[in-house]
Amino acid sequence: MPTELSTHSWAQPERQARWADAISDTYFPLSLQFAGDQPFDGHLQRWSTPSTPFSLSRLRSSQLGYSRSKAQVGQDQDAFYLVTVPSRCDVHFEQGGHQLSCSPGGFIVERGDAPYRFHYGAQNDLWVLKLPERAFMGHLRGHQRYTRFCFDANQGLGRIFVEQLDLCARHFDSSPDAARHLLLEQAVSTLVLALQQDERVLGSEGSNLSTLHLSRVEHYVRQHLGDPDLTPQAIATACGLSLRYLHKLFASTPYTLGEWVRQQRLEAVHRQLRDPHCLMSIGELAFRWGFADQAQFTRAFRQQFGCTAREVRAGRVH
Repeated sequence: MPTELSTHSWAQPERQARWADAISDTYFPLSLQFAGDQPFDGHLQRWSTPSTPFSLSRLRSSQLGYSRSKAQVGQDQDAFYLVTVPSRCDVHFEQGGHQLSCSPGGFIVERGDAPYRFHYGAQNDLWVLKLPERAFMGHLRGHQRYTRFCFDANQGLGRIFVEQLDLCARHFDSSPDAARHLLLEQAVSTLVLALQQDERVLGSEGSNLSTLHLSRVEHYVRQHLGDPDLTPQAIATACGLSLRYLHKLFASTPYTLGEWVRQQRLEAVHRQLRDPHCLMSIGELAFRWGFADQAQFTRAFRQQFGCTAREVRAGRVH
């Protein structure tokens, strides 16, 4: 069963304080601004598993504002993002000097590691997906920029993403424990694909030609991650680029080409380790995703995730 709470059984004088605590427990520390002396109603459901860092919630409430300060950001040990899908009325979001409004039929991305303001002026019904920053890093270049846009949920991958949230909530309880995290991971994977294909974000990165080359390189690498001979020269040749220009493309990103490829491989192993249906050994998984040297893989995995692959498979860490 999802974690669920409602203000229905709470005395009106205590609703605001109790709701504020529930919101901060579900997402991260936030300050709430209620609508004067108007009665407040709220209902919150949350779906999560111990084996995944993702969580899905459905939040229904009266008019409300939320804000996150530098002091509250400083309380966090890990950085998280929220993806919010309104279904009843517009939401308004401000972060990093950018303001946007999102109507039903769209969704927005909110960085939890920076101050922001978020509000809606009437009764609303929201899907909210919470995910760690590393779910974006390595998959989306300049992932902070995605907070500047409202994304389309009426068609294409955006619509599939939102439909998956609804399916996840409806089928979560009837699914085996071992499969529930897959429902959440599938929604996150679709979200990443939808964001990757948004032309506005691509166009905001500077040179469109460089962006297209870099996107093509990233696509090629993801299709050949398991090839131990995936060298910079092999990538450059396959993409019709010079080796020098290939490295120059990655000079504008947070990672070198080699670092990015290694991160993609480690993330692939990490995902499969948490899949209860994966029967491959840790050594087989490492080789499957391009690590020919087991000792090198072990060191890189611990450095990336702060734990061993065996600990992830055992479910002791996420």
